[in-house]
Amino acid sequence: MPSIPLFKVLVHDLDEAVDFYTGKLGMDVIEDERLGDYRWVLVGYSQQPGFGINLDLATSNVEKDLVGRQAAGLPLFSIATDDCRRDHEVMTAKGVKFEGPPESQPWGTAVTLHDVSGNRIHLSQDA
Repeated sequence: MPSIPLFKVLVHDLDEAVDFYTGKLGMDVIEDERLGDYRWVLVGYSQQPGFGINLDLATSNVEKDLVGRQAAGLPLFSIATDDCRRDHEVMTAKGVKFEGPPESQPWGTAVTLHDVSGNRIHLSQDA
């Protein structure tokens, strides 16, 4: 059966991105290795084994232009939670920047945040 083991997110600074995804979003570093001049970084949630986010340093001009715009202005991915308002409060206290407060929708509650490179991330809770 097919699966998706990782998802790539372009960032401006790997150290800042690792600090953000682990310290502010509560992810763990799964892998952090040097492969010659390249640094391979994979972060994710321990409760979701087999999936990680590959934080990748944008080096070319094309990649640098795509940072924060990989999804054409939409959130790049979603983080599911069982309590969106609680996690919004916790993350706000840690300095995470949100586009506004969580909003109730027919399908649940959601809010959009920005990582340190300007990537938009959706935090959502099903109804």
